[in-house]
Amino acid sequence: MIDDLLRDGPAYHDTQSERLAGELEKAAREPIEPRHWVQFLHWSNHTMGEHLSDWPRARALAERVLAGRQPEDSTAAAWGKLSVARFMEGDRASAAEAEKVYVSGAGENSRAALIDTKMMLANAMIGSKRMSEGAALYAEALVLARSGPPSGADRTVAVASNNLASELLESTARSPEQDQLMRAAAEAAHEFWLRCGNWQNEERALYLKALVANVLDEPAVARDLVDEALRVVAANGSAPIDETFLRLARANAFAKLGDADGHHRDLAVAENAAQAWDDEGLKNWFAEERAKIRTL
Repeated sequence: MIDDLLRDGPAYHDTQSERLAGELEKAAREPIEPRHWVQFLHWSNHTMGEHLSDWPRARALAERVLAGRQPEDSTAAAWGKLSVARFMEGDRASAAEAEKVYVSGAGENSRAALIDTKMMLANAMIGSKRMSEGAALYAEALVLARSGPPSGADRTVAVASNNLASELLESTARSPEQDQLMRAAAEAAHEFWLRCGNWQNEERALYLKALVANVLDEPAVARDLVDEALRVVAANGSAPIDETFLRLARANAFAKLGDADGHHRDLAVAENAAQAWDDEGLKNWFAEERAKIRTL
């Protein structure tokens, strides 16, 4: 049941938040296996706290899941989730206690755990419309991550930055402050994937930066970023699905630049590739992205 819930729930967490919140609470009537703690509490915090603005409810569920349990290296991050729920409810003292459990339980990865906690809290604040506080904490976490050599924290920062930029990208009404944060997060995602990831992480980070440049009306920058991403792919192998979305992003950039030939060429390549897919999820994702681009 838990596997199914954690697989399917994210698809409707934003449109049916109360449904998922209730399902998570129902699932927690029985002990949750340790391997699920981190992901389970991620979605309870995100759904109850950020979408439903009910941090006391998120905290209560996190405390129920972790009651009487002890952290190990692989599960200590769950106490980071508890720390965030407590902090967002307003209980800073108890939040600090849970953060200490996470950092101590992470062993030699304690620095990464500290950065992770700051990143989680920054995302929670931003998701709860506490933009200035969240942006400041995110910037603080980046300074801490950049202050040391490549480490286990790099992947944490890359993933958190990628998720933050992607979430802001989907917002239909961003403030100038949010635009600035979205750009910074996309840049940081690229920076930290270069420190810890592979070529696919690199080209996907470039794709994210291209999407950001397009929505910020910087089509020449977006075009060049797509070109760079395609060069990364060509130098390392192939990634047909990624290349399709990259072509779609470049078609959008060409449209914004008024380059009809480039626009129609890339759009045709992307649409022809997508028509051959048999995965409905991918086809739906392509249709959503296709609907966003400017056409000539």
